[in-house]
Amino acid sequence: MSLSTLNKKILIIGASSSIGKSIFKYDKKNKLVGTYFKNKINKLIHFNPAKEDISEKLNLDKFSLVVLLQGITKNDDCMKDKIKSNFVNIDLNKKMIKNLIANDKPFIFFSTEWVYPGNRKLNLETSPVFPVNLYANQKYKMEKYIITNAKKYYILRLAKTYTNILNDNSFLNNWNKMIKKNQFEFKCYKDQYFSPVFSKDIYRFILFVEKKKLYGLYNFGGSERFSRIECLMSFLKLKNIKNFRLIEQKIPKKVPKDVSMNISKLKKIKFRTSKFKKNISELY
Repeated sequence: MSLSTLNKKILIIGASSSIGKSIFKYDKKNKLVGTYFKNKINKLIHFNPAKEDISEKLNLDKFSLVVLLQGITKNDDCMKDKIKSNFVNIDLNKKMIKNLIANDKPFIFFSTEWVYPGNRKLNLETSPVFPVNLYANQKYKMEKYIITNAKKYYILRLAKTYTNILNDNSFLNNWNKMIKKNQFEFKCYKDQYFSPVFSKDIYRFILFVEKKKLYGLYNFGGSERFSRIECLMSFLKLKNIKNFRLIEQKIPKKVPKDVSMNISKLKKIKFRTSKFKKNISELY
């Protein structure tokens, strides 16, 4: 790592998000600088991407890398107000990325596992893409925009993520909250498969690529393929829950069935994500 990179910070846009808060918990050396828009958090900088340019709000020369986490991340919320979600997830991201390109600043953009149609397992980055809902469509449009217009970028097709913020609404925390309330009736989609990834791996990747120039599009998931029910069974075993009721549900049309990922491209750059069962045993 060059001396200039060593002395620079990493800028996190949308650091008040669940993933943003999580990666800041790992930042013991104060390498990260973050922004918020609505959800005020001490030590974060207020930034309104609709009214301000990143380069006017902050001196980009002080940052080696910019991580874009802002956005509306639930498809139901996107559908409630399509105009607003298109503005936030497409227009504002384009505005910020144009600004970063103009300032020759590398950035990380988070796409989604949901760009895959769900009809095959262990999707590669080159596998067919067919977004089945609005949120995934917005992410895929941004992927195409970035690939066409930028050079110094990382696009991460992010798998279902669980964090070290144990009061957020991740699938694991929702199960844990139910157990604490002595609620042992669990609903799970039948035959839905994915590659859940730990937020600490996101933090590790950010630091990892800051030192390198390994730009491109990557699947970013855990190292294993699980069904939702397999994850639930592992979690209940960890919590020593033996008496419970499982209700298997049909997968909605707008939710892809199998978005598990092949992460061999990550491994080729010598980056490995962590193991699900080991992580949950340390978290819970």
